[in-house]
Amino acid sequence: MKHKKKISIVALLVGCAGYWYLLSEPAPTLAQAVVPNQDSQSVTHQPSVVKPMLPKQATVKETVPETVSERFSLLAKAYAQELSLPAYSVPLGIDDVHLLNPNRYVPQPVMLEGGASASIVLPKYRFSFPEPVTVTLEVNGLSVSGVNALINSETDASQVLAEDEMLGQNGRWTVQLDATEEWDDSMAVNVSFSANGKKQTLTTGIEYSYPTATITGVGEVRAEGHDMLIPLKITVEKAGYYRVRANLYTTNQQPVALLTASDKLSEGEVEMELKAYKGVLPKQDGEFTLGSFVLERRPAVPGELTRYGRSNESNYELGEFAVEQLSDEPWQPDEQEMQRLQFLQKMANE
Repeated sequence: MKHKKKISIVALLVGCAGYWYLLSEPAPTLAQAVVPNQDSQSVTHQPSVVKPMLPKQATVKETVPETVSERFSLLAKAYAQELSLPAYSVPLGIDDVHLLNPNRYVPQPVMLEGGASASIVLPKYRFSFPEPVTVTLEVNGLSVSGVNALINSETDASQVLAEDEMLGQNGRWTVQLDATEEWDDSMAVNVSFSANGKKQTLTTGIEYSYPTATITGVGEVRAEGHDMLIPLKITVEKAGYYRVRANLYTTNQQPVALLTASDKLSEGEVEMELKAYKGVLPKQDGEFTLGSFVLERRPAVPGELTRYGRSNESNYELGEFAVEQLSDEPWQPDEQEMQRLQFLQKMANE
């Protein structure tokens, strides 16, 4: 019985820890690989010899660690802090880089011979038709020639979607590759070049899709209780369950809050409301803008991929809003959220 109790409590702790892990969605960091051509010399690395390790004997203690209740106590305190503000309106600061620019592409320099380096630079990670893909190669410490860019499907490398020569000088080469309607997949961006008689290829990945919905504008902002309501106008091409995220800024582009909403949308012209809680807004009245949109069509069945929409504009002016008209009524967690908190507090006291 003691053993079963030990396993049960540890399983609950692992489940809670997994819940906290899923709360964050860091922006994608993409690695770039150097792929040498088989018919030419390239950068190679000798594999290191790793001695095999003998398997360790796993043991199970029959006693419940005293730290279990302490860990539940920390989880309960952290969750209580989260519940002090609604999840649909989270404070945003200048240090929240991945939230301020959720579609940021992070270049990864690749080291070459003699201390040189090269990297693919893209304006963003996720594209929507009919946006072109501008590819840039930056090289430091090496003279290169014959720079070429190629895009192919990640699921079928033989399917070349676009290819062109890159032009430039002084360590920077650029080309714009125009899209077609067939671009609707995870894709690989390959940049090849010659240096010191050797030909090499750098590879990275992007997401490209035909938008399932488009944000076309915003409606009239209004007050409702303790929330500022912002209606988004959306043209839906494919019905489904959607989630939209957007950043609220002051007119001087100071970040205020990350706003999130989810709803089942039918095809056609629809509206979806974002809400900004008074507790995250500036104390004084002012003008606001909305931007940094991420519009997702969530999978309806296991195995279905997340699809993305787009916005006609990167930012929409919301005009002046009187924050003082919002009520001071505190936000209250719903019944399910309170039950989670009570469970964590109960486990912390056992």
